[in-house]
Amino acid sequence: MSVSQNDMQKYIDNELKPNDTFEFECSMCGSCCRNRAEPIVVIGADLFRIAKAQNVEVEEALWKYTRGYLGEGSHLPVVVLAERDDGSCKLLRKGKCTVHNNKPAVCAIFPLGRFYDSEKGEFRYFTQNGCSGSKPTGKTWTLEEWLGEFNVRESESMTASWNTLLAGVVQITTKMKKTAISERVFKMLLYLLYINYDISRPYPEQVEENKALAVDFFKREFHKKVIFDKGPV
Repeated sequence: MSVSQNDMQKYIDNELKPNDTFEFECSMCGSCCRNRAEPIVVIGADLFRIAKAQNVEVEEALWKYTRGYLGEGSHLPVVVLAERDDGSCKLLRKGKCTVHNNKPAVCAIFPLGRFYDSEKGEFRYFTQNGCSGSKPTGKTWTLEEWLGEFNVRESESMTASWNTLLAGVVQITTKMKKTAISERVFKMLLYLLYINYDISRPYPEQVEENKALAVDFFKREFHKKVIFDKGPV
């Protein structure tokens, strides 16, 4: 998703350094896990962590907890958290998240936002207007305390690795006609981005393996060359 220069400046202006503080206290009401106006987008690294937390295969987690569709601009599978008939997230049980310490990044960092600084090779976090959670009775957190609460720092390298896979593939698919994304191609993209991962193995090395598969697939099927930027070190 592209970010405008104005939005980027807002992010930078509200950036939090590791020891900067903000106020937020979750009331555990579960309202952000029910009847959301916008679904929670799940990336490959998120799905892997969900599967590992639930001790199930990644493919099982995909079908059990998410739903997907073909992105209009990206022409790639977009995966979002699925909801029950009553509008509650399928990961919610008795008002609590069943993967609380390994929840998707969007959920974990709330009420903060983040972006990836490719030049510095790091994620940068910022407060968001209108949802900072600041209130007189709120708990005070440093950025590092908040990220540590949900193992976000530990997952950053996984996210960065997956982002390099996504970025390489999307450069090809956005230039393809949507009609070229057949059901077979859609399933292959879903396999490379989300399914072909073993929870017993380190995630980044599997991303590298799937990059190689992606290169071979696009060369064989469409005579197109996929180029990946260097991943995290």
